[in-house]
Amino acid sequence: MLTQQTYKTPSLLLPSGDYRAIPRVSNSDLTRLKEEHLGFSNTSARFATEQTRTFGKAFHQHLLEPETLGTVMQQLMPDMLSASQLDSRLAPKQSEQLGYLMETVRKDGFCRRYLRQSEKVRVVLFNEPTSGVACKARLDLVYTSPKRQSALVLDFKTTSARTQSQFLQSCYDYDYDRQAAFYLDSLRCAGNEWADTRRFRFVFVGVMKQNPHRLFAVDATSIPNFLDYGRKKYRFWLRKWQDQQD
Repeated sequence: MLTQQTYKTPSLLLPSGDYRAIPRVSNSDLTRLKEEHLGFSNTSARFATEQTRTFGKAFHQHLLEPETLGTVMQQLMPDMLSASQLDSRLAPKQSEQLGYLMETVRKDGFCRRYLRQSEKVRVVLFNEPTSGVACKARLDLVYTSPKRQSALVLDFKTTSARTQSQFLQSCYDYDYDRQAAFYLDSLRCAGNEWADTRRFRFVFVGVMKQNPHRLFAVDATSIPNFLDYGRKKYRFWLRKWQDQQD
């Protein structure tokens, strides 16, 4: 069974390594569990190569944790090239691409505002109420209004989609509905910090990897049944997780 630990605060800021060490279930754990049970990779894993995943990690670190960069390109890019068996000359191209993506996001008024005003890489610890499973979530950006009457979660995705409709479809294909429900429920169940918050919103921001590097936005909370279906998904896999532990 999972180790149940008591933390002084249900939400905190942690380096990614420390976050992974917390013995609680994450949305990524549910993805891996789904792959194991179904005997094949889910849609996201089938289409996302190791190169793509590594590039996504580099993107998030550049955007949300620039103070930790240091040797990020040396740390991440060699792994990506090794996994993909690419020529070492690809690394500068990837670095250049990251620069274009960063510029696109930071030029956008909406993104610039919330990058400046929000908490970045917020870790939330909670017990899922229907199963009692100890869970954790690592949110890109969390903005709370001054009186905490509303909360907005932003999640950035690099995408190969070229249109808004294609990016919306990817939200269904890659289980983003499950992620959005899991993350929003983490805030609702995290204790007193968001107890008085009346309105929660979750927005996916897609950053197009190819030229012209457009931005797409999907408000998950405005799509009928999107969160409800995602909630059913994550609760189903949490029950599977419990069965596996038992």
